[in-house]
Amino acid sequence: MFCRGYTPGLHWGFMSARSTSAIRPLPRRRSVGADIAEQLRDLIQSGTYQPGDRLPGQRELAQQFGTSLAGVREAVSVLSAAGMVSATPGRGTVVRSVGDAGPTFDGWLGAVGDEQEFEELMQARRMLEAFTIAQAAQQATPAQVEALRGAVAAMQAAAGSVDAYAEADMRFHLLLSEVAGNRVVTRLMRAIQRPLMEQLRRSIAHLKATGQLADNLATHERIVDGIERGDGAGAQRGFDDMLAISLAFGAVGEGEPGGPPESQAVS
Repeated sequence: MFCRGYTPGLHWGFMSARSTSAIRPLPRRRSVGADIAEQLRDLIQSGTYQPGDRLPGQRELAQQFGTSLAGVREAVSVLSAAGMVSATPGRGTVVRSVGDAGPTFDGWLGAVGDEQEFEELMQARRMLEAFTIAQAAQQATPAQVEALRGAVAAMQAAAGSVDAYAEADMRFHLLLSEVAGNRVVTRLMRAIQRPLMEQLRRSIAHLKATGQLADNLATHERIVDGIERGDGAGAQRGFDDMLAISLAFGAVGEGEPGGPPESQAVS
């Protein structure tokens, strides 16, 4: 039975016109790492953990939160980039004086919001890595080249898992910045690690599903080959080809809204 004033054939058209202009894209689901980072942030700001205190080890945190190590590592990266903790191999994760870090924390948590912002992130990344590649090609030692090859081998060994491959990929690029020998650039690379990881996971899942992961791996090998030869231009071409694969996939809208689940196997 129609309600009073209802005109068949007009109601849905009216609602469609109104709802189309009102609808906005749903916010992208945050990662497990972002949720862990927020909880740890709250514990630090509430005084549960004081400056100078050491956070529980990553394995212990993973057990407490009921998640994988990948999520905890991402959380530590977020807190470190926001200046709230200092993570040092062998010493653990130590709380720093909060100071001005608190207001910037949400910025470090934020995922890339749209395709334009993703492309801008890739442009910033290219500027940073163009420098690191040029420097590495000029000054990399044989031992450093071998370490880079080991990082590529770790990527290949991790090809069965989206999270593991993304982490190995990021370790390669952080190592590359360290080979360049500029600590500020390394810090900047670490600062953009969080949004990069968010996109890396989606891109890698797509590449695996479409059979292009081997192409991604090959571009990393070409970067190392160029550095070993002292051919900065050749290494840069390998990086540009790698970046083109990511940009062809796009930032948003392809794949699941929140990216692949934590520790998703893709073999």
